[in-house]
Amino acid sequence: MLATNYKSIFLVLFFVLSSTFSKAQDVEFGFGAGVTNYTGDISPSYKLKNSRPAGEFFVRLNPTPALSVRFGAMLGIIRADETKSKEPFYQQRAAKFTGNIYEASARVEYNFRDYRAMSELNRLSPYIFLGGSVAHISINSNYFDNQPKALEFSLPVGVGIKYMLAHSYNLGFEFGARPTFTDAIDGMVQDGSNEEISSVGKFQMTNLFTKDMYYYTGISLSFTINRVICPTQFR
Repeated sequence: MLATNYKSIFLVLFFVLSSTFSKAQDVEFGFGAGVTNYTGDISPSYKLKNSRPAGEFFVRLNPTPALSVRFGAMLGIIRADETKSKEPFYQQRAAKFTGNIYEASARVEYNFRDYRAMSELNRLSPYIFLGGSVAHISINSNYFDNQPKALEFSLPVGVGIKYMLAHSYNLGFEFGARPTFTDAIDGMVQDGSNEEISSVGKFQMTNLFTKDMYYYTGISLSFTINRVICPTQFR
């Protein structure tokens, strides 16, 4: 059932993005730098100390002032460490990991203002986005599963701000979360085959009711190329 939901979501996104691409008149090429973060079994809450560097490259299509579509690639480091936790249970478990994320994504952005109109009072716009992504994640853990997590799916969602620096240059800042459909990004997989790993006393090593999530926060700079559409009567 869950796999069917994946396919339905990505199929809808594919048709929306394909339709938008055919109507796009302005194309942006951009890059960005920022940090990744993680929440899951080793770090149930968002902690700034888990932030690690990341970078991205993207192409953005702008069919209307309100709607943008972005295709991107992101490379980042992911980590978490509970060895210095103040909680006795986490101190005993002492789990930690570090690894790399290679992500490809496509998403739809909604701009609340027409910031590209070059008005002195209207050059900044907040926006929200939703999309789909696939990521290859490989980790090095102190005693859990270290196998690469090939092609993990997620649904990027977030908020940001765009600012028109000049006629062709845009500055952006955003925060985005990647809810995934797996509980194994951090390598903590509970299958009941190893009682020593799956539990410590009466406490379970993994939370069976939550999925892992990773995040990206960053700034970006993009350059716009205006694509001239040939009138129908001259085609």
